[in-house]
Amino acid sequence: MKKLISVLLSFLMIFSFGIPAFAAKDERPTIYVTGAQTNDLYNAEGERIYPISDDIDAMEVIKNNLKPCMKKLILGLLTDNYEPYAKEFYNAFVPIYEDIALDKNGEASNGSHPRNNIYDVEIPQKTEDYGIWDYRFWYDWRISPMVAADQLKEYIEMVVDATGEEKVNLMGRCYGANVIAAYFTKYEDHAVKYVDDISFLSSSIIGIDMMSALFSGNMKFEDNAINNFVNFFMNKENIIEDETVSVFVLTLVELFNEIKVLGITGELLEDLVDKVKDDLIPPILRDTFGSMPAYWSMTTPESYEEAIEFVFGDCKEEYKNLIAKTDDYHYNVQLKIESTIKRLEQKGVKFNIFVKYNFPDYPIYEGATCQGDGTTAAVRQAFGGVYADFGEVLSNKYIETIENKNYLSPDKVIDASSCLLPNNTWFVKNIHHDIFPNELNRLAMDVMNLDVSVSDNVFPRFADYVDGKIVPLEADNADNVVSTKHPLATLMRFITAFFNLISKLLKNEITLFA
Repeated sequence: MKKLISVLLSFLMIFSFGIPAFAAKDERPTIYVTGAQTNDLYNAEGERIYPISDDIDAMEVIKNNLKPCMKKLILGLLTDNYEPYAKEFYNAFVPIYEDIALDKNGEASNGSHPRNNIYDVEIPQKTEDYGIWDYRFWYDWRISPMVAADQLKEYIEMVVDATGEEKVNLMGRCYGANVIAAYFTKYEDHAVKYVDDISFLSSSIIGIDMMSALFSGNMKFEDNAINNFVNFFMNKENIIEDETVSVFVLTLVELFNEIKVLGITGELLEDLVDKVKDDLIPPILRDTFGSMPAYWSMTTPESYEEAIEFVFGDCKEEYKNLIAKTDDYHYNVQLKIESTIKRLEQKGVKFNIFVKYNFPDYPIYEGATCQGDGTTAAVRQAFGGVYADFGEVLSNKYIETIENKNYLSPDKVIDASSCLLPNNTWFVKNIHHDIFPNELNRLAMDVMNLDVSVSDNVFPRFADYVDGKIVPLEADNADNVVSTKHPLATLMRFITAFFNLISKLLKNEITLFA
């Protein structure tokens, strides 16, 4: 019967991938745990403090503070004293976020609070047709995931009581996955009793490299990563409207990369960061996002201890309660997550992992050429796997070593065979980390309610997000995959772009300056 259903579902997917093919027999309510910054914050007086008020113009803030900051920076370069620059930058940046910062214990002692919590939102009394947003878990995204885990445990019981179901499904995106991981680590028996399926979407349980670089002060600027980042945003975000000017800038960046000028620029940036980081970064983090245990849970396992030392240094005693909260998650959840997942699987809890990819990461850390969703590396989302760098494909030599080609993505970017859960890990191309379309949410719900794995052939392991739809990934879908370029070819493209630009300027078809 299960095989017959799989065949029917596969047939229906040809017409509508990602849409429930039939009313699942075992439908369960799904508790959706969204990530950081997804619940508005208010101060003790009831005024909204996050998202930041529209009255604050980010570009205006930069404009007003750029000149004094640059003066202090230049003075620091001349005197080798960067403390005045750090103070100038601190005074410009920190006041924007001081109202949402937590205290030295990692708690909201100033009375700031989330707009919604589990006690003041309606819990639908339903017995069927459960929707993705019916049971959203509202919480303070700044606090320790271990504290949020206590609230999630209580909310699960509230949903069970409201629906009459014996079990629920859990879905966590980004930091929401960290909260779920804290919950089932802290309350394993409770999870076995009340939870059937768990889905992670773009999980940050194993950390976010870009954030770890900032928190540890260990920033690197690799030429290929800069090239990837600039190329992507120039092409995708239409930063320069005129195509001729855009092509010129792109080929200039490519040329700089080929002749290693970007590498020189990266070295200069690293040298500058090394000079200013000790005075600049720790004080700012301690009084803004570094005061929030949630963000510490998104540092990578290998950088956590270095980051604690960098941010708190000689004042660890002063921040010991905050550090104790971050230690709790790091040592008891993050470092043990794979064995915990495997143990829960053996006890009947099913895990599904959804990985998004085909975006370059911020080029501020070593290895930022990796494949990912623009924020979190694919290898961390999937708890393993082998990936070509962004814009590249796996080598033919490597592909020959893959025994089961079902684990190879049609675009030759991913080998999923070494993921933690290769039979329960799905990859969706071309969805950025910040985007969680309903199509992806529905796909995760279908996988959980139908209780299928990749081997059931109901939903393909590799999919693509095209025109608002999730469709099976085709072999010829190779956008952003580039062939190896010869420096001479890059030079010729640059020269062509340069003369095209000059020609248009002489004809007054474009102007570079208003």
